[in-house]
Amino acid sequence: MKPILHNHGIGTGPAANCDPESLGRELGVIQFSDQLVYRTARSRQDFEGAFRLLQHRYFDAGLASPSDIGVRFFPYHLASETQVFVAVQRAQVIGSVSLVRNGKSEGIPMESTYPYAVSKLRQEGRIFGEACSLTVKSPNNLSTGEVFNQLTRLMMFYARRAGLDHLIAVVHPRHAKFYKLAMGFRTIGELTPYHQAGGQPGIPVLGSVIDPSSYKTRWRKFYFDDNFSEDELKPRPMNPVDRLYFQSLLAPNASAAARNAA
Repeated sequence: MKPILHNHGIGTGPAANCDPESLGRELGVIQFSDQLVYRTARSRQDFEGAFRLLQHRYFDAGLASPSDIGVRFFPYHLASETQVFVAVQRAQVIGSVSLVRNGKSEGIPMESTYPYAVSKLRQEGRIFGEACSLTVKSPNNLSTGEVFNQLTRLMMFYARRAGLDHLIAVVHPRHAKFYKLAMGFRTIGELTPYHQAGGQPGIPVLGSVIDPSSYKTRWRKFYFDDNFSEDELKPRPMNPVDRLYFQSLLAPNASAAARNAA
């Protein structure tokens, strides 16, 4: 199934006089049977939906404590080096993943658990970012696997557009084999309890986003073929007003439970 992306041209120019369904079909970016859109987060509603889903799914899985603010996010989500991607169905965020580029604001999320591995990558001069905070709930008419695939596909194209050479991530041991066999990822650290996943075991892995030869044929085509527009891959970090809003949720006068959950 072709991914459904940001709806180009809606609300501008002559096409704005068309009804949305006709316009969507003309542009080839809407399938109203699913009404599912994959895009870079670009509004407070997108970010809050992603953080709310992250809290809900992680709490249900026993990976997060209850939260009286109902959202889960970390300082790196607010940094200019971070891009959040969302899957939206009927105005509701049903999937999200974040890409944190190696920068100067808050560092890389896995750095607190695997400082040596991250330091070594920097010493080697690698240009990388970390994929994190992945969460998906069951959508209508699609598997969670399909949403995962399309979100990570958009993230991979974005990573190349942003000039990254590698992606790092902390994955559960049972998933590490897939990343190694399908996409040529390799481990860069030991199996360790990962505090951002409720102390569950995690393995840090590293893979290339620019070398298709390390991917199996199916995944090589999926993650490297086709193109996205400049608008779809345009960086959209959280704007200053929304950053202040989310920072206020972590302010000293917020409850301890709220701060810990975030």
